[in-house]
Amino acid sequence: MTDDGAGIRIVLGGGGWARLFGVPFLLAGLWFGYYLVLGLLDFVTGTAGVEMIPGTILLIVMTAAFFLPGWMLVASRAVVEIDRASGTVVVVRDLRFYQHRHERQLSEFSAIEVDLLSTAPNSRTSRAFQVELAAASRRNQVVGLFDVGEAAVKHGERLSLLIGLPLADRRFTEAPADE
Repeated sequence: MTDDGAGIRIVLGGGGWARLFGVPFLLAGLWFGYYLVLGLLDFVTGTAGVEMIPGTILLIVMTAAFFLPGWMLVASRAVVEIDRASGTVVVVRDLRFYQHRHERQLSEFSAIEVDLLSTAPNSRTSRAFQVELAAASRRNQVVGLFDVGEAAVKHGERLSLLIGLPLADRRFTEAPADE
């Protein structure tokens, strides 16, 4: 998180392990894509016939099934920009070649929540914590992901001081039912 006086910029990346996990998918997608291009060249030059259509369709599906998740794991990130002067929260989904921007008003959010994102049943070390801007509409905005709960609380406290929203620590409380 960086603060330049007028705005706060938070970069949410997958981290090194997520990027590393995406490399085999990306390589497999490139491998399938290479053979897809060769197959399409055979169609263009006339050396492939109708019997190659099912295999080509399968290559298209397999290329997409491996390349797209691999690319998203390796190259994607989200940037949250909070502009205190204009009271806006801009979320930019960045895939390096395409950016999707979504803007919301800071007044939509009523608190900053630190919550336990996931846990393994018999392991105390595999927890993940998230910090999010909580909205009454329940369309919360994630502004931090952490492996250590204390780091998530510290991030939430710093953000609370910067934007003036109260901090709610919900790491070890049960969420209310939607009944």
